[in-house]
Amino acid sequence: MEPPGSRMTSILPAHKLTHGSIRMVSSMLVMVVCVIIGLCVLVGLLQDVSFQCPRSLQLFGTAAGSGAGGSGAGSEEKKMLPPTWSRSSQEEPEADTRTKCAGKYVYMYDLPPQFNKQLVDDCRVDPPWVHICGGLRNKGLGDQIKLNFTDPLSNFLLPPDAWYKTHQFSLELLYHERLKVYPCLTDDPHKAILSYIPFYSAVDLSLKLYNTSSLEKDRASQRLIGWLQSSPHWERSGGHKHVLLLGRIIWDYNRGEFADAADGWGNSLNRIKELENATKLSIERAYYSEDQRAIPYPTSFHPYTDEQIFSWQRTVLRFKRKFLVLFAGAPRPGIVLARSLRSQLMTQCSDSPSLCSLLSCNVVDCERSPQILAQAFLNSVFCLQPRGDSATRKGVFDCLISGSIPVFFSKYTAYRQYMWHLPANGSSYSVFFDSKAVANGTINVIKELNTIPASTIASMQQTINGFLPNLLYTKPGSNLKTKDAFDITLENLLLLHSNQNS
Repeated sequence: MEPPGSRMTSILPAHKLTHGSIRMVSSMLVMVVCVIIGLCVLVGLLQDVSFQCPRSLQLFGTAAGSGAGGSGAGSEEKKMLPPTWSRSSQEEPEADTRTKCAGKYVYMYDLPPQFNKQLVDDCRVDPPWVHICGGLRNKGLGDQIKLNFTDPLSNFLLPPDAWYKTHQFSLELLYHERLKVYPCLTDDPHKAILSYIPFYSAVDLSLKLYNTSSLEKDRASQRLIGWLQSSPHWERSGGHKHVLLLGRIIWDYNRGEFADAADGWGNSLNRIKELENATKLSIERAYYSEDQRAIPYPTSFHPYTDEQIFSWQRTVLRFKRKFLVLFAGAPRPGIVLARSLRSQLMTQCSDSPSLCSLLSCNVVDCERSPQILAQAFLNSVFCLQPRGDSATRKGVFDCLISGSIPVFFSKYTAYRQYMWHLPANGSSYSVFFDSKAVANGTINVIKELNTIPASTIASMQQTINGFLPNLLYTKPGSNLKTKDAFDITLENLLLLHSNQNS
């Protein structure tokens, strides 16, 4: 009886057995790998996501292909492997997104460019008495502040690429850019808690504010209403659960809808009946209106990492301030009380040069030189914030992010405006004086501030430092853990509209 395998041994020489077996095994392995890779692709197609095969199989498949057909075949087969899924570069799996975005979905209308982008593109030359076009560059950030290395401020306004000449009316662009990269943006309006209308009303109105008929000022708003009414989603909702950001103060949108040019200022956007159910965001609201919410003015600081925020907080808390008080502003014509209040404050400041710094914005271009303002606020413990053309001021936020304590003369400057972003207890971060008593000379503000104990000042500075990030608008595209003004606004809008739905 022949031993096992002796017949095969007698038929095939030993060297042919070895090479033939290797070729057979290699071919089988290549087939197995191809089948597995094919299954990976099939599973990915069925699940409508990119499916990742085990890394060892991908490598083995490449190596096997190289052995079977040379280096060229191996590289071609590697190109054919299914793409791997990565959290950093691809969208998250649908189940994860649903969990993370539950109750947070936002729908944003894809408006024609005439309502946003085209307005910015067409803003090349500022109209008379309006400086806005430069502030719209860099997606609403404005031009970057350029400091010479010999300037002492270059040691504090860090990093340099986080400081910009941001226009006070640029929020529509900043919010639009942030929402474009919002992770819970949806194309399905039925899933959304709220719907956002990215209309650049402040840009449109700023370009037409002077020497333009009321009809022309209202034209874009009326066209917007016509476009919205052609949307089934708008028609179904009746404007409920919709948000519109008005980048100027609310009073600029409050003219009678059918008034002629001689009857008032601004346009009638806030008076249009079709928009009465929408929530309006504005840098200054009418405090008695339920459909309006005030949000912080933009400042010049737009950090893009958490550490940049923390570093700035440390800077303002430790800064050696040279003056007790700062008044940055200019005389104001118009309202009698506002005029007399400013005049009295400027006089009191001038009478106490060792305690009070006076920055005359009719001499220095404060609007287009934010670095000068930043330096003035950093050098002062208190900053005076009388009303200007209206109750609110961008200077309030320039003051606060510099760690200076604001001094108010109207409750409508901050206390009854920014309920989402500032503490409810105004005395924890600010000082208040009656405007009439100051205007008639009964109260000397500089002397009163000089009596406040150092411990009280330190407590207010700590409070301001704690909520300082609430007032910042971080650079669009950043991925921070620290919540900024945009995050807080969106959180409260979602909560507001979720409660309305419940």
